[in-house]
Amino acid sequence: MPTLPSMMIGSVAMALVLQGPANLQLNPDVRVLAPLAVAKGTTIPVQLLSRISTKTIKEGDNVYASTIFPITVNNQIVIPVGSSIRGKITKVQRPGKVKGKAGLALTFQSIILPGGTTLPLAASLASSDSATTSEEGKLEGESSKGDDVGKVATATAVPAIVGGVANGRAKGAAIGGAAGAGVGLATVLLTRGKDLVLDRGTTLEIVLDRPLEP
Repeated sequence: MPTLPSMMIGSVAMALVLQGPANLQLNPDVRVLAPLAVAKGTTIPVQLLSRISTKTIKEGDNVYASTIFPITVNNQIVIPVGSSIRGKITKVQRPGKVKGKAGLALTFQSIILPGGTTLPLAASLASSDSATTSEEGKLEGESSKGDDVGKVATATAVPAIVGGVANGRAKGAAIGGAAGAGVGLATVLLTRGKDLVLDRGTTLEIVLDRPLEP
């Protein structure tokens, strides 16, 4: 009785496997779950992984953060703790020499889940535990107004005393005081206010501008 070569037998078997079953039936009780999406407007708490200062940061620089609280949908964790988030500085405002607070704005563009999956992200800053957030979503530093007044007052007091002692008259004190005020004002005009600094570990809250979909 003739036999088929082993190579031909293998080819026939492979063809049968590729054809698959003639009649495939699915169990009607099996439910296929759709991928879970995180809704627009969801708040995600994160912490900074590096220090940010308006003195050194520039527009376009990257910012990195990590999630510190799990985000769930239908009682399932969709964003675990430790997910990495990358953002970008969109505006930097140095403090003024006469007035004006330091400030910066940032947005967030991607998230990397602990398993390595990278998803596009559209999120804005909502708040920080280390700075005031304006209505436009910009972080603002402290005002240096009180410090400026102190500089002028200190610079005025010493020359006034020296002028009074040297001249022995009130007129000398007045001249000394005027000179000191000029020195104090010049110091304020040449000195910038306080830069905004966010240390590593600073907590931020970001809000999704669009749904996050797997």
